[in-house]
Amino acid sequence: MAGEIFISMTGDRNELWAECLQRNLVALGFDRPYFEAWHGGDYEGYLALERAAAPAGSLDGDIKARATLWFNRATRLTESEGDVWLHRDGNNLYWAETTADAPVFEPYDDQVMIAKPVGGWLRRNRKTVALTWNSIHPKAKDYLVTQQAIFRVANEDMKAYLRALIEGSSLDAWHTRPDWRERLGEGKGKSLGKNVELSEMAITRMIFSIRDTVKNSNGQLVLKTLKDKKLLCSEAEMRSHLADLMKSQQGLCAITKLPMHLDGQDGFEHDMLASADRIDSNGHYAIGNVQLVCRFVNFWKCAQENGRFVELLNRVVARRVSEGVTACGELASCT
Repeated sequence: MAGEIFISMTGDRNELWAECLQRNLVALGFDRPYFEAWHGGDYEGYLALERAAAPAGSLDGDIKARATLWFNRATRLTESEGDVWLHRDGNNLYWAETTADAPVFEPYDDQVMIAKPVGGWLRRNRKTVALTWNSIHPKAKDYLVTQQAIFRVANEDMKAYLRALIEGSSLDAWHTRPDWRERLGEGKGKSLGKNVELSEMAITRMIFSIRDTVKNSNGQLVLKTLKDKKLLCSEAEMRSHLADLMKSQQGLCAITKLPMHLDGQDGFEHDMLASADRIDSNGHYAIGNVQLVCRFVNFWKCAQENGRFVELLNRVVARRVSEGVTACGELASCT
């Protein structure tokens, strides 16, 4: 398996990334029962856990596919040696190579970290030029954007591109191709091409987020009952709807009217990224029940009713204005 290239997230929603960066690891997080089954080589036991956790009506073939995928992901990670792993943290693009050192297993919360040592996470190519997400061609981003925990780059041409990127070699062999030039929006006007590219990236991320939310929120009991959330249209229809919202809202947050940021734009902030929010938090993802908001607004609103959240937000603003509180939290001086 030496010589493979992987795109990696580190734990559920990247909660292990800080640990991985500090200790030079690439990692997955498994719930403890799943770890014990996997570590014991007990695939049937692992499959039984997946069956018990699957929503009612799930096809057994789908359950087996998911069990096999995750069982093999952990195995592939711990057996990795000499493979290149890429990780995106905002606009920073990190890469590292797995070593021959033994895998690491450590408990955290109710999970176990499954990790493999790497030679060190680097943000520069071998010629010491900084690597950023913005430095990757949009054609490559189309292939690399993923919400999977581990994604193996199977396309040989893309592997060659990434190796050249890391080595600091010329990328002209790819960038001069007609389809790669077209992906930049050449012939359409540079500004329009760039805006379309960034919007498409944001929409792709939001579709992945909706898919993940729907998959993991089906009324099951975890520590509490999670609300059932469904996508009541096709992903293609929702993608088109999100694109329409981006235009109709003119890039502004539906609640705060602040400009939303797009993935990859200069100086973007994660808290300001466009995020798909259900207007009625008790409803599903459906045409007419989705609005685009800044990511921090989506987090703050959580399951709050839309009108009530806006009311509370207005109270905070009115209070701060009435007391003359500045943006930094201090009282404004009277002049």
